[in-house]
Amino acid sequence: MYNFMYPQWFFLLLIIPLLVVIDIYYHRKRTPKVFFSNLNVLKLLSKRNSIFKYLPIVLKCLLIIFITIALARPRHTLERREHTTYGADIVLVIDISGSMLAVDFRPLNRMEAAKRVALDFISRRRDDRVGIVTFATFAHTLVPLTNDFNVLSTVVSGITVAPRGRDQTAIGNGIAIAVNRLKDSPAESRIIILLTDGANNTGQIDPIQAAEIARSFGIRVYAVGIGSHGLVDFPVTDAAGRRRYQRVHIEFCEDTVNRIAEIGGTGRARMSTNTQELQAIFDEIDLLEKTEIQANIHYEHRELFIYFVYVAVALMFLMILTRSIFRMALP
Repeated sequence: MYNFMYPQWFFLLLIIPLLVVIDIYYHRKRTPKVFFSNLNVLKLLSKRNSIFKYLPIVLKCLLIIFITIALARPRHTLERREHTTYGADIVLVIDISGSMLAVDFRPLNRMEAAKRVALDFISRRRDDRVGIVTFATFAHTLVPLTNDFNVLSTVVSGITVAPRGRDQTAIGNGIAIAVNRLKDSPAESRIIILLTDGANNTGQIDPIQAAEIARSFGIRVYAVGIGSHGLVDFPVTDAAGRRRYQRVHIEFCEDTVNRIAEIGGTGRARMSTNTQELQAIFDEIDLLEKTEIQANIHYEHRELFIYFVYVAVALMFLMILTRSIFRMALP
């Protein structure tokens, strides 16, 4: 961004029209006197009148323009923002157990629907730090708290369901790891968003106990249930290696996720049975968790007036040189 520190100096340019008028009047009133007997000199004067007649006034006007710009102090300003506090620290705790392959969010399965909505949510939280925790039989931190959207989007896009044998559901472990990431955070607002489609069936930490630990650190917990009740389509591979779908019943403990949300201070769990409902839930959380961002703004200025001073000095020397040449041409 370019600006001027003292723009009031541009009023000085108003003298240019006055200077031009005076110069024209002076030329008209001046009575020429012939001092020469040399016709070559007359030819030179003729050329000077036709070509260089207005050169002195042009140089004067340019000199005034560049001096005025220099006095106005042009500069190039760079704005730098330094965040002193983040709006919120948020950890998404995403279920990657085998049941997330159920295809009741057509045309997507639960995993792909969750990833799509999570990416949209993260894209709207550019001033917050976001972390990613996944859990199945085991819980892992995929991304610690960061506001690097490129890293977050790459990691979330690459999330897959846990392999067979490690695809159970340890909700308590997932919450506990998220609490560990948030408990020492300096942010005023610390949030866990739990996204699960099943019932806790493994892990060392009970989900209710994990929610109480989160509450003891002042961390709010949103619980989001994903999936339909009853029978759902689930992909299976038959003996011939062909992929097909069969109707299965996936257990879901709604009482547990409701209790987690209540202890976490966010009311009852939000339940979704399709992509539109899931998107609406994350839109609601996004609105509920708007926070004020505090930031220091620093401006760095690069002064440019010296370049206009250089040009003005060059114009002054050119005026002196031009006047000397004209005088030398006269006998």
